[in-house]
Amino acid sequence: MSNGLTEKVMKLLEILFLAGGTMDLKELSERSDIPKSTVHRILTSLGKDRWVIQDPRTRLYRLGPRMMIFAKERQMRQELVRQSDIPMRDLVKEAGETTVLAVPDGEVARCVHIVETPKAIKFSFSVGGELPIYAGAMGKILLAYCQETFREWMLDQTLRPFTENTLIDSIRLREELSAIRERGYSISIEEINPGGMAIGAPVLSPRGDLIAGLILSGPRFKFEDKSRDLVIPVMETAKRIERNLA
Repeated sequence: MSNGLTEKVMKLLEILFLAGGTMDLKELSERSDIPKSTVHRILTSLGKDRWVIQDPRTRLYRLGPRMMIFAKERQMRQELVRQSDIPMRDLVKEAGETTVLAVPDGEVARCVHIVETPKAIKFSFSVGGELPIYAGAMGKILLAYCQETFREWMLDQTLRPFTENTLIDSIRLREELSAIRERGYSISIEEINPGGMAIGAPVLSPRGDLIAGLILSGPRFKFEDKSRDLVIPVMETAKRIERNLA
């Protein structure tokens, strides 16, 4: 999708959202300053995936269920970031390494919040960036605590190794995920990036459903000697986020 088309789509969705109700094609065209033919083409495309719905009787348009779900998920994600920020900053101060919060997003882990260590030597992450959902401390913690049907589906896929330490054998990975659920945390040593190490813990709902994953990540040469002492702080930070969200 080109930048120009993306802007038109976002403008139309914003107009419908702010209207809080239904609008006809002519009004949408006038408010957006987009030709009616273009508006109609965009809305028809959005309607196929239920982002927008047109009433067959009145021919008026309104936001569809997929847009409502997206808006709710975005609001929940913003609240997750808000409630996680101080606990994550406290963890960085205590541990001296970078901490990352990510949520499952299809077949990847999506980074939603990052608090970096001020130290010069570190591994960098980006908000919105992707991490594999089967490798590394983040991927393994999310896959361990996700719904069983998705976990088994992922284990049936052909998994790509990132380093020689990436665990891609389904039997061994299934055993590792089971062990993670029993102990409540994950550890990764150079599974994605050579020289990297991380500890992960799940952020769960009061019902025990997976909300997000939290990792503390740093260079192995700085991290390994103190990693055992950092497991509890990582797990306690995840629990603190859970309490904030409850």
